Amino acid sequence: MEFRTRAGLALVLLGCFLGGMVILDTIGDAILPADTGTLAPGILLDKVFSKAGFLYGPQSWRPGYDPLGIEPGQDVPDNGSWYLMFIDLNATPVSGNPNVVRTSSVLLTYNFTGLSGRAVFDVYGLETPPRSTRTNRQSGTGSNAYIVTGNATAGRTSMPGAAQLTQSPAHQYTIVISNNLLADSDATTATTYPFAFFPPATSGQGAFHLTPSLARLVGGITTTTDQDGSFYITATGTNSEGTLLLMVAVDRPQPDNFSLRIRTQEIRM
Repeated sequence: MEFRTRAGLALVLLGCFLGGMVILDTIGDAILPADTGTLAPGILLDKVFSKAGFLYGPQSWRPGYDPLGIEPGQDVPDNGSWYLMFIDLNATPVSGNPNVVRTSSVLLTYNFTGLSGRAVFDVYGLETPPRSTRTNRQSGTGSNAYIVTGNATAGRTSMPGAAQLTQSPAHQYTIVISNNLLADSDATTATTYPFAFFPPATSGQGAFHLTPSLARLVGGITTTTDQDGSFYITATGTNSEGTLLLMVAVDRPQPDNFSLRIRTQEIRM
């Protein structure tokens, strides 16, 4: 009888602990508001991209251990035809013990011209020595992304230079970034980064967050029609500095006058 009592008590305590974790994840930022940080001097990236920067697509998935959906909240790739662009942000958020490292987030400011349909922002983090490539969580508790919708007329042809990314049974990809795209030209000097995903399938998901406010560090799924705006990229858990890439996905060919200006700055926490 004594054993059953102890076992029952252990189950009750475990249930309370798990329930508390769920509640903390849901409203923890409201209970424990985050520091809004201090804007560091200097611009880390300030660059304008044309529609020629979309080097991948049309396709319905983005890289992960298993292919991830692009539609926020969907794990299984949908039937959409998205075009993808990858950008080196020249910045990375830093998490950890503030008594040991200087923690920071990244402020990203965007300006769209001629956006047709939806643009979805996701992020990927690369580290040296190699660890599983990290990204924002695609679905379930803690999922987040930033979506901007525009009303420009869609382009009448597919994106110049775009090609579908082939799914990798080895869970590894070589991604070309668009930072070196020549102005007003389809030509680009190829700079590549390796993506490597290791088991389990969810490894690396949830390490980064996109949030409109530092009052909620873990972010969420944000949808807006603002063609000019900003959001923060934050990190949680064990973190070491590395390369941070922005993925921009649009759900249709863009008009010839499409442009996207991206600027990044450091927020010291």
